Amino acid sequence: MKPLIAVFLLVLLGALEVKAAPSLLGICHKNWNCSATVRLYEKQDSIVLSYLERTFGDNCFCVNRLLKDPRPKIVRVHVMNGPCMRNKRCGRYEPFYGYTIASANRDILRGGKLLKKYQLLLEQVKKRFTGVNKLTCYVSPCLECDLNERARRVLGNLVSATLPTCNLVDNPLKSSCIKGYTCEKHGDAPRVDRPCIVDLDGTDGSKVDIKKWMAKYSHCDLRYYWEPWMNCIRGQFVDPRERNCNYNQSIFEGALCRSFLLPSSATCSL
Repeated sequence: MKPLIAVFLLVLLGALEVKAAPSLLGICHKNWNCSATVRLYEKQDSIVLSYLERTFGDNCFCVNRLLKDPRPKIVRVHVMNGPCMRNKRCGRYEPFYGYTIASANRDILRGGKLLKKYQLLLEQVKKRFTGVNKLTCYVSPCLECDLNERARRVLGNLVSATLPTCNLVDNPLKSSCIKGYTCEKHGDAPRVDRPCIVDLDGTDGSKVDIKKWMAKYSHCDLRYYWEPWMNCIRGQFVDPRERNCNYNQSIFEGALCRSFLLPSSATCSL
């Protein structure tokens, strides 16, 4: 598949090329500002999304709303939340709740309860994507995954069986990506070869030279920009479902203006 470039425009003075999309991982939260999100796409040729299943909420009404749009859509979804297991902060609603990295690996390889929970989540993603027109989908079984390669292959095989038209993504935290998968790495300086996805998740994009970063990863299929508010982070840790995710329009516009508009051809109305 050829690399795809998302187009996000705010206030334009002339034509503008945009080279990254926002990593709105908290978009499934019950009080996420969906109206502000939808407004970002009003003048776009395509809709490029990034979200995390289950962690922030089960409904994902805003994702569902955007998927109904008739324009082409590119979606990268993480099915399970790896960091919560690593940090021992999984809510009871998370598939990894009660597991260590070692016990999760064993359970997946034995076809245990965790694998069954994962399959149910895949079916939820499949239902969400069914009937969506002009959809290009990238499915990552596990966000910033600590599982070993054997376990990640089991998860990947289920993605291929359940969502055969989607691109299979491997997003290990530290390990090398599985060959044949689209490799996803996070931060401002990951080492990736195509096919690849990069995401600033965990690195505040407002403190990164974004033009330089986007140019460095121009070979990747997708590039996602991240700031802490996109995970509804406001300081100390709070369970994702208990966070205040109701940000106003200005914070959406501010992040996009700082990150996706080329200063030579556009001016932000901020």
